[in-house]
Amino acid sequence: MNLKKSTVSVLAMLFCTTGLFLTGCQSSPKAENTENKTAESAQTATTEAGDFLLQTLDGKTVNLSELKGKVVFMNVWATWCPPCRAELPDIEKLYKKMQGKPVEFVMLTVDEELQAARDFIKKEGYSFPVYAPTGPLPKAFETQAIPVTFVIDANGKIVDRNEGMANYNSDEFVAHLTSLLPK
Repeated sequence: MNLKKSTVSVLAMLFCTTGLFLTGCQSSPKAENTENKTAESAQTATTEAGDFLLQTLDGKTVNLSELKGKVVFMNVWATWCPPCRAELPDIEKLYKKMQGKPVEFVMLTVDEELQAARDFIKKEGYSFPVYAPTGPLPKAFETQAIPVTFVIDANGKIVDRNEGMANYNSDEFVAHLTSLLPK
């Protein structure tokens, strides 16, 4: 009888472990795959970004609506989030590549303490602008997970939403972002 219980226990643990492993290996929409928009991305194509107040790390405030007329790359992240931290070097490269073009980067930290974000950015040497929300995010930007990245076109519409880590410095994503620039 103990042998049956042991066998069932081992099989149950093996089944659970395999399920967890396979769930963790599922592919998510990647920034490189801009041709095949997910259903979620297609839905956001008509969603107005709306407006909300952002605060820079040095305390200045900016309304998201002030960035209308430019493409906005908005990444919601936190210093305590390993996938967030892993994608930041490629975002920094993209930021440098897009300088001088009508693209605004809004690196939106959701750290409870802004000092943690200040210290992290300084330690890592990132130059992209970091903001914090001054209140709850509008419904269009609500998410259950980070990192999450939104691309807002020059007309203020959310055209891309990607939940999960991605390489935003890929040739495909750079071409996609460039295609959104105002003519």
